[in-house]
Amino acid sequence: MIKSSIAPDGREYPLPTEEENELERNLLLEITQEQRALGRKIVAVQGLGFVGCVMAAVVADATDKDGKPIYFVHGHQRPSKRSFWKVPVINSGVPPVSSSDPEVPQIFKRTVREKKNFRATSVEAVYSMVDIVVVDIQLDATKPAFGQAEKGYCDITAFREGIRVLGQNINPECLVLVETTVPPGTCEKVVKPILETEFTKRGIDITTNPPLIAHSYERVMPGAKYVSSIRDYWRVFSGVNPKSIELCREFLTNVLNVESYPLTQLDSTNASELAKTMENSYRATNIALTLEWARFAEEIGVDIFKVRDAIRKRKGTHDNLLRPSLGVGGYCLTKDPVLANWAMGALFDLPGQLAVAINSVNINDTMPLHTIELIRQEHEDLKNLRISVLGVSYLENVGDTRHSPSKTLVEFLRKDLALVSAHDPYVEHWDELEEVEVEKDLSAMLEGSEVVIFAVGHDQYKNIEPKDLIDMCKTRPLIIDCSNFLDDIKINKYKGLGCKVRGVGKGHII
Repeated sequence: MIKSSIAPDGREYPLPTEEENELERNLLLEITQEQRALGRKIVAVQGLGFVGCVMAAVVADATDKDGKPIYFVHGHQRPSKRSFWKVPVINSGVPPVSSSDPEVPQIFKRTVREKKNFRATSVEAVYSMVDIVVVDIQLDATKPAFGQAEKGYCDITAFREGIRVLGQNINPECLVLVETTVPPGTCEKVVKPILETEFTKRGIDITTNPPLIAHSYERVMPGAKYVSSIRDYWRVFSGVNPKSIELCREFLTNVLNVESYPLTQLDSTNASELAKTMENSYRATNIALTLEWARFAEEIGVDIFKVRDAIRKRKGTHDNLLRPSLGVGGYCLTKDPVLANWAMGALFDLPGQLAVAINSVNINDTMPLHTIELIRQEHEDLKNLRISVLGVSYLENVGDTRHSPSKTLVEFLRKDLALVSAHDPYVEHWDELEEVEVEKDLSAMLEGSEVVIFAVGHDQYKNIEPKDLIDMCKTRPLIIDCSNFLDDIKINKYKGLGCKVRGVGKGHII
């Protein structure tokens, strides 16, 4: 029986056989030799997820002063049933991610089909052929108890194995650039010892050829400026030794728009790793603060979003005040405080915890329950209540469902025996909640709805006229606005059509 990897669109891609892998190894050698003959350096990107695949395309798109590609990029994805499909999809010139950014399909077409300097593979031997490896392996935090992030930890098993594969294959002159968000201390206390051990097993003298390791984190926003958030944005970096720093600076300068967004070098990889986790902990705490005040605003008849707009006029000090919503999702804010908190004890053997950051995670993780509280103001019993959730991704106009707060919302609604349907124009299949089908026909899904939740601010939802939504529902549903997706004009239209409206932080709705 042939094992296959199934893409989000339902297409099946058989996993490669050993014979096919041998042919692929020979092809990789041939391609690499051809590219070196063209004067290009060879880069491998380890992990072709939401960040890695676009980072690989950005590297391949980099050109010298004459407009010629500087690098050839091998993107590597393990041949697992869950992810192998990305390899043939990328090699067809199609991005494996859904985004509202028109540059995403353009850059894949340009680098894969036109320039032909970006190709994906599942063969690990590719790491023996490259000058630079960009590590974009997914590294998550495990939170074993809902709403108790202080119990969270980081299982680095898969990450360690990925680094071990590099140590067993790379040339000692190869730079390992870790771009995965990792717990502070990872490059020095995890990556470096593994590479040193594997080099020594191979007979490489680590005194004269110490591993070359650097860290630089992306600030990726997989929305309308997906590609630009990688290429045209400030970067922080450091390395474990002077040569690593030098090679990292050269690479980032070649790939990124450093003229407009200069690089920031920190003193150590510990500092660079801490910068990323602290940066996202700040944002997570900012959001958690706004939920407390949103609840207060609801109780005293205030619109928190108008208050927020007034506060944000203080430029330079308060204009970065974030907003409350259904909840916090995505790959960064939900886990980075946990990674740093875990590192304090596990990697540095320090007492205590990052109490403020961890509390913010707890507030944000449980935030979707407040939306359910809003529903209960009108429907105390949720059993058999027909609820439509508009949006299952974690961010507007993208198809990324990782740690989406809609998952928590739907799970708790179903525990209360509500009849929940979900729709999202960017999501083909909800990997994290496979038992819930993501409907594609919005009109059919809405028919008969008793509650409609505007969970994610996709443009499609913001542009729906109230009368059109009511016509699709054929009811007068309770409307829930999770983050100021409806202005007062639309709210009044819904009320004029006989609907009740509730919203996170919208205490002014009478």
